[in-house]
Amino acid sequence: MKNDVFAALSQKTQSRNVAADSMAGLFGDSMNVRTAILPMGQLKEKANHPFQVKDDEKLAALAEDIRENGLHQPIIVRPMADGFYEILAGHRRTKACRKIGRTKIEAIIVEADDERANRIMIATNFQQRDSHLPSEIAKSYKIRYDDLKKHAGDAEDKIDKRMEAEFSTSKSKVYMYLRVNFLCETLTTALDERRLNLRIAVELSYLAETEQAAVYEMVYEKALFCLSLKKAGRLKQKSKQGNLTRDDIWEILSGDLADEKSVLYFSSKEIARYQYKFHSTEDMKEAILQFLENYVA
Repeated sequence: MKNDVFAALSQKTQSRNVAADSMAGLFGDSMNVRTAILPMGQLKEKANHPFQVKDDEKLAALAEDIRENGLHQPIIVRPMADGFYEILAGHRRTKACRKIGRTKIEAIIVEADDERANRIMIATNFQQRDSHLPSEIAKSYKIRYDDLKKHAGDAEDKIDKRMEAEFSTSKSKVYMYLRVNFLCETLTTALDERRLNLRIAVELSYLAETEQAAVYEMVYEKALFCLSLKKAGRLKQKSKQGNLTRDDIWEILSGDLADEKSVLYFSSKEIARYQYKFHSTEDMKEAILQFLENYVA
């Protein structure tokens, strides 16, 4: 029965989707797993679900695909004491089904405690999606880190190795994203929209929320100053001393730019041979920014 369930996860999916063997490792041999057709009214979202589900063109396209071809992959849920089923994987599919008026949905039901439920939620999402917002990565890392902390106690080295293995990343990257959880909402949005560099965001995360709000106002709302890694570091140092005032923030942000990196320009001749690979200059700009973000992160 369980092998049939795992096979259902791989049926009619692309290569980037969850494979049956990887799902078997997530569920564990002792987990009670079954399939069912559930009423949409019995489903509820997971309270700590860290991934955004936008009602955009991609969701509309998914909804139309489900309307024409059916659900390619069942969602994963766990039964709750109140009679509802909590969605662990498939929030976008569920929303798409609601969008086209479906009243029932195919589901894999697993009996899982909170730690296992969180692991399924995070792992399946990372396996199925091509990219994630920095805030989504940060929240996912924190959920998993907190769960591991409960079991490993003070064994930080053990937690670090588990995090590195499970997310295929480095210890430094893990802790950088964990710091993102200390950003105020406006700076988090700026980070997600690529207006704020990850390394700079980490430095700003050490500021108090009121200090962060002042930085956002001066840099993004009023566009009075540019923000660099050095300036962010100075703000962090001053804040740690416990005396970072609004005047201090103004002074640091408006400081001498002589020690900052100069603006980098490319001539049209230098990039002409690459332009044909993109549909538009905006696509090319997006690709360059994505490369730089991954490189400096």
